[in-house]
Amino acid sequence: MQEKGKISFSSAVLMSINIMVGAGIMAAVGPMTGSAGSTSFLGWPVIGLLLFPVIWCMAKAAQLFPGEGGFYHYCSSAMNPFAGFVAHWGYLLGYLGTAATLATVLRNGFVSNTGIEFFQQYPMAFNLILVVLYTLINLIGVEKISKIQSIATLVKITPIVMVIALLVFYFNPDLSFDLKGMGNLGMTVSTVIFAYWGPEACCSIGGLLKGGPQKVASVILVGFFATMALYFFFHLGLLYIMGPENLATYGAIEFPRFLGLSPAVGSALQVGISCAILFSWANSILVVSMANITNIYSLASKKLILGDKLLTTVNKSQRPVYAAVAHGVVFFAFITFVQDLDVLFSLTNLGVIIAFVLTLVAVFLTYLKQRNYPQLAVTVLGFGSCSALIYYSALKIPSVMYVLPLVIGMTLGIIMFQIQRARQSKLSLALQEA
Repeated sequence: MQEKGKISFSSAVLMSINIMVGAGIMAAVGPMTGSAGSTSFLGWPVIGLLLFPVIWCMAKAAQLFPGEGGFYHYCSSAMNPFAGFVAHWGYLLGYLGTAATLATVLRNGFVSNTGIEFFQQYPMAFNLILVVLYTLINLIGVEKISKIQSIATLVKITPIVMVIALLVFYFNPDLSFDLKGMGNLGMTVSTVIFAYWGPEACCSIGGLLKGGPQKVASVILVGFFATMALYFFFHLGLLYIMGPENLATYGAIEFPRFLGLSPAVGSALQVGISCAILFSWANSILVVSMANITNIYSLASKKLILGDKLLTTVNKSQRPVYAAVAHGVVFFAFITFVQDLDVLFSLTNLGVIIAFVLTLVAVFLTYLKQRNYPQLAVTVLGFGSCSALIYYSALKIPSVMYVLPLVIGMTLGIIMFQIQRARQSKLSLALQEA
């Protein structure tokens, strides 16, 4: 078998970790500690294990439905195009929530670190500048964006590696862990799974792996547990450095203040780490927005949504211009009208889980036909995991009104899909009659 030009197992694992590790971990540890106190670091392995059956089934979907990959392909292959569209559209809506969440975190972090009160008083101005900037960046060539990503990968892991290394020096055997806080780990679910999203993106590279698609599950397994370990030790290190109360109050971005360094060194390190974390958040928005625009282009190229001709128009850099503009408009509306971080976390999770549940159905039906009962059992566990994730995400939504963006978005998508299907049916009928 020709393995030239293929991705090695180790490279694929690093890619998987790179996709998962991002701004989510930096934004998550503070709220998690506020909910579960000193035992909040246990949320990473506990909730990671809850999510794992779902991730396992996503990896298996890449093997069961070889080809172009993605939720539309999986669900269309096992069920029908409508199920495929709903899965793909739900995933897009979820990741619009991801972009909005990261933008809100970036705005708050930027204001608190620069002290520019104008953006605090007029957040819409910050939102507009941010959206225009990312829309323009997403119109340049992918090869140039990839260079930004290479730099960003090194920048974003620096604070994480630093804190884990410092754990050796700041370990305190006298630090007590209040086990009563474990009862509140459920309230950290929506925040934790937000930081875990991403491994499903590797499901579509099975054909590029040495050994083929059968290696996808192993890549996802190793990458997922390696990320879990990074999150666990990073959070634990912050607890030792800052203490639960300070971590809950100030968040990860302020940890240099608690290292006990001289004022000059501490201040310089604080500026450096703050810039690295802010850059990491900014880069994560770029990654997510680029993925969202690609998903819009993909749906339009399949003629699944209205305006397909316009949305597939590309510039000289082969970037979809009007898809980027459409994304910018929706992105701006999202970050302007939904500002509660807990709600944004939950909307992201619910949108992504729509795609996951439908893919689980596709996997379940396929294994049922094959009478592969061990894998069926794992799929059933996946359904149980999704139920728990939906329940705990819904707990963070204060009112049904806050779910309206997801409901309206899904309704509009289904309407567009049905109109496009009707048009294609009429066109097909006209061609047959001719």
